Amino acid sequence: MSFKVCTGPAHSGPVRLPVDEEHWHFHRSGPKAGQPVARCKLCQNWSKLVRKDGPHGLVKVTPRLRMLAKELIDRCDGCHNVELWHGIRGETIRVISTGEQKSVQKKTAARLLTALAEQRKEDRRNGLSARFLAARKQQIQREARLERLAGY
Repeated sequence: MSFKVCTGPAHSGPVRLPVDEEHWHFHRSGPKAGQPVARCKLCQNWSKLVRKDGPHGLVKVTPRLRMLAKELIDRCDGCHNVELWHGIRGETIRVISTGEQKSVQKKTAARLLTALAEQRKEDRRNGLSARFLAARKQQIQREARLERLAGY
């Protein structure tokens, strides 16, 4: 029986484990097909269970999240400024706001919400950008038109 050393977080030090289905996952395809992966099953699951550095995984890009991304872009006067001021890549925020991407990392969605809250505070202190004011006026006009059509 062969053994492989695992140095993952579930062990206090390097541990030799038998290479079998009980201890290891195996590569299914590619040049390493049939070989064990880098970390044992316990260490792979360990990192998913013990992470404390924020949310992990993916969330769907809902219409609400798209609307919030658009608001952040308008408040910052463009994707480039979102990247400069809040550290969220301009391309990432653009594909979220246009709906081109169906899911996004939870961490990115959380950063987007935090950035929007910070930008709203900043705008209350210093005033709104011209782009956001124009977008807001257009939204008010659309809502007024819809009310007239609905007969309110």
